[in-house]
Parts: sequence; structure tokens; C-alpha cells
Amino acid sequence: MGAFKIGINMAGAISAGAYTAGVLDFFTEALEEWYRAKARGDVVPAHDVSIEVLTGASAGGMCAAISTVMLQENFEHIHDTSRRDTTNRFYESWVNKIDISQLLKTDDLAKGPPVVSLLDSNIISEIASYALTPSDLLDQPRAYVSPNLSLFLSLTNLRGIPYSLNGAAPGSIEETTLFFGDRIRFETLRPDKTAAPAASAYTLDSSKPGADGGWDVLQTAAAATGAFPLFLAPRVLERKIREYTPPMWESVTSALTGTPPPIPPNFPEDQTDPMVTLNVDGGITNNDPFNYAHDYMTALRPLAPLTSGGGPLDADRAVLSIAPFPTTEKFDSAFAAGEQSGIFSVLPRLFSALISQSRFFGESLSQIMSGATFNRFVVAPSDPESETALQCATLGAFGGFFERGFRAHDYQLGRRNCQKFLKDFFVLPADNVIIGPALDSLPAEIRAQVIANFQRPAPGTYAGEPGPQEQQTSTSVWLPIIPLCSPSVTQEIAPVVRAKMTRKALDTVVSLILQRFRALMPIFLDEIGTAPLRWFLKLGQPFIRGLMRGPLRATLVKELGDSYLP
Repeated sequence: MGAFKIGINMAGAISAGAYTAGVLDFFTEALEEWYRAKARGDVVPAHDVSIEVLTGASAGGMCAAISTVMLQENFEHIHDTSRRDTTNRFYESWVNKIDISQLLKTDDLAKGPPVVSLLDSNIISEIASYALTPSDLLDQPRAYVSPNLSLFLSLTNLRGIPYSLNGAAPGSIEETTLFFGDRIRFETLRPDKTAAPAASAYTLDSSKPGADGGWDVLQTAAAATGAFPLFLAPRVLERKIREYTPPMWESVTSALTGTPPPIPPNFPEDQTDPMVTLNVDGGITNNDPFNYAHDYMTALRPLAPLTSGGGPLDADRAVLSIAPFPTTEKFDSAFAAGEQSGIFSVLPRLFSALISQSRFFGESLSQIMSGATFNRFVVAPSDPESETALQCATLGAFGGFFERGFRAHDYQLGRRNCQKFLKDFFVLPADNVIIGPALDSLPAEIRAQVIANFQRPAPGTYAGEPGPQEQQTSTSVWLPIIPLCSPSVTQEIAPVVRAKMTRKALDTVVSLILQRFRALMPIFLDEIGTAPLRWFLKLGQPFIRGLMRGPLRATLVKELGDSYLP
């Protein structure tokens, strides 16, 4: 019997990576408890699953990278978000370690110009080193993790990759274009690995720490995919030229079959190999890299396209997307176009539109909303207690960096939402091609007990109405793909209490922002070529900071909304 194959895609989220981390924490805990129950001989569903690929952009890419390490280690799961110094790298990285107090330090400015980021990015490097170096390894690999586990991170390559538009046509004007939507691929090395690493993949050997195992490249790549432009430092990566044939816009299937024929880059003849690239946030060019996971899963043998026509009976693989921000924009029915057409009105709206558009996943929307697909699923924030589910969504999604309580809230909300998803939505009929044979292999009495204990209703659509799937299966029995099998995961996670940022905490942040501003401005001003203007602006800095404090504080209070405690 085969295993149900799972790819996990993680969209960009900025500070709401805490939500993604919480989803992953519960997801792995549920798997862990289920497989322990099977090993004990408990009466539980007998089929198997296999995590095949992880993909991510920005904060989602960082979570995907951390998952690659944690799936090979022992770690505790977090039920109490007040805890410190745990063995859970998701939790420590996204709740305890990252904070605005670290990002507003000035240690990065000690070496002088150039200034590479508005925030101090040293904490990002420290977290990458902590989270992406394996240590407490398992004696035996987890049975639900593929021996060929792969990882794809989206990057925005500011150097670009050149491609010729007309080849070497004699007598014509050579035209080239640059492609900036980059990605990097990793594969884990295990003794039971069944496939040779792809030529374009960087290998990760958990038996070797640090650079020897390839973890230094992963650390830099993870920091690069999350390098929010201007605010966080760009990252330098050395890339092999062979990684770019076929080009990054082609699918994994295309790379395997050579259809269409691969187009090589049009590098200069003297280009060194490997070459140095400068990379920022992968979310700029691909904030929701569903296509990476989709293409990889489609290419797994036996080949099975992940199309909308796949019914519940023959579904043997799926891509699960964790999407903290499908969009945070709201349609304004009273929008006054004429009044909003000025430059200072258009600029912020343009930035907001670009961010929201990069989070749009239209390729999956019709299938997901119709409830008629069983090979693509989405976990997105939901909290009936609040109109805005994520507290990290405040301040343009940087709000989580300002207050630990926001990150802890979203982490636990991720766990709660994942519990609901696994229980009610991640289900297949008992006569499914994977679940059916495993269920039928059980003695009749045990089979009946499994159905009695774990049977779920057929899922409806997102609108809450019954979907067409009831007519696509010969049985009314539906079972979870990942069953909840112990009190630690079956006991309903209580609604999560929203945190508040206090006046004292906000005043501290305002002071840190002004302190960072004070350290940055002399470096920026030294770049001004006109001496009188440079000195005039330097002398005016104390007055500028004094004038900034009040408006800055008022803006933060407004953006925090009900998450602020006066």
C-alpha cells in the first residue's frame, strides 16, 4: 500500500510567520501522536502519509527551512505560550527570539557605511544559525517524512539572469531580458534515500553539522527569502550556472522531460561559475509559491496530475498551503477615485496593491471555494472572536515584532486552526485509493471500531453548503487523512485571548525607533555632497526627532487599534 503524499506550501507573512509556525507545530504533533498510536497497536486508521516537499516565500520560506531541520529532530510541542527556553525551534524563533528591540539595535552601524538596511539584521542571522543547525537528531527517521524530502525557497535575485530574445542572429540587434524571480532547491540526505539528488539541488546532511552538511547555505538562503526590501539586509549567495537551465519559470516536470526544450541563460563568455548573486525577499516575485509544490508533487511517480478533475476516490497526493494573508485589503464601497488620485494618496495604495496582489492565489481559488478538490487545501487564519484574526497583521504585518503577546496569540491561533482543519476538512472517503486498502487490511471488528471512532461528515464548501463530493463516492464514511489520536491533540484548543500592547511598551518602542533614527541619519547625511546642506540637516536632527515623537506615537496607536491598552 502506498502513502498519501503531502506537499506543504507556506506563503509570505512578515511577522505573522508566528501563525505559520503554530500550524506546523500542531500538524507535526498530530502526526507524531498518530504514528505512536499505530506503533502501540491502538485502534486507529492504518494508512500512511509522506511529507514529500516543503516550499515557502519570505516568512513562509523561513518556516519551511526550519521544518527541514525539525523533522529530523526531537522537540517538544507548545501548549503554553508563556514558556521560554524550549526545544521547539518554530516557537523560539518566531515567539521568543525575534523582537523589535533586537531589530532596532545599532550594532550593525558600527562598521560604518554603507547602510544595508533600515533595521539591524544581526538578529536574523543569529536566529538562522540557531534554527538551521541540526543537533538532537532522531535515532530513526520519522516514518511520515519522505527519505527524499525536498525544499524550495523563492528568492528575488537583484542581479537577474539574462536570457536572449533572438539568439545569435547575424546582423540583428541583440535583445536580452533579465529574469529576477529566483528560487533555490535543497534535498535532505538520509541512508534510506531512494532517489539521486537533483543536479540543481543543494544537499543537507544531518549527520554533518555546519558547512560540511550544507547548513550554512540554507541559513543564508532562509535569511535571503525573508529579507524584506530596505528594512532587512539583502543576502549574498553563490549559485551554480547549471541551476538556471531550464529557467526558473519552467516546472519541475518540464525539467525532467525536456518539454519544452530548456532555454539556457545568455551569460557573457567570461562569466565565473559559481557566480555571486544579491537576493532579497522572495515574496516580491513569488509570495505564494504553490507552483513549486504543485509541480514537484505532479512529477512524483506514479505520475498523477493535480487537477481540478481529481475526485475524492483517486486522490493520492495533495498540496497544503498555509496562507496567513490571502489578503488584508477590504473593498471600499464609498471609494472616491477623484479624491484619491493625488501622488501622496496613490503611492501608499500602489504599495498596498502590489503586496496584496502577490498574495493572491487565483490558480486555486475556484477549486478551493467550490469544495470540489481533494488535492489542494488551504489553512488560513480564522477567529470568530475577532474581525481581524491575526494580531501580527497590525502595522503592515510588522506588528508582531512590536509585541511578544501578538506573536504568542498568532502561534496558538495557528495551532487551533490546524486542529479544526485536520478534524473537519482534511478528510477522504473510506473507499479512497490510499485509505481504502489500509482500512480493508484490518480485521472486521477493528475496522468497524476505526470507523465508529474516527468517522467524519463529508466536507462542504467554504460557504457551508454540501459540495458535489457526496455523489463521487460509493460510501458515506469519511475518515481524516491525519487522525487526532491522543488527548494532547483531541482536546479542543480554547479560543485564544488577544494580547494588548501597553502604553509603557509602546513608549519604549518609540524611543528605540528614534534612537535608531539618530544613529542612521549621520551616515545618510554624510552621503550628501553639498556641505552647507549637510551641516544644516545635521544641526536640525534634535528638532526633527522632537517633532517626530508625537506624530509617530499617534500613528502607532491608530494602527494598533484595539490591540493597544492606553
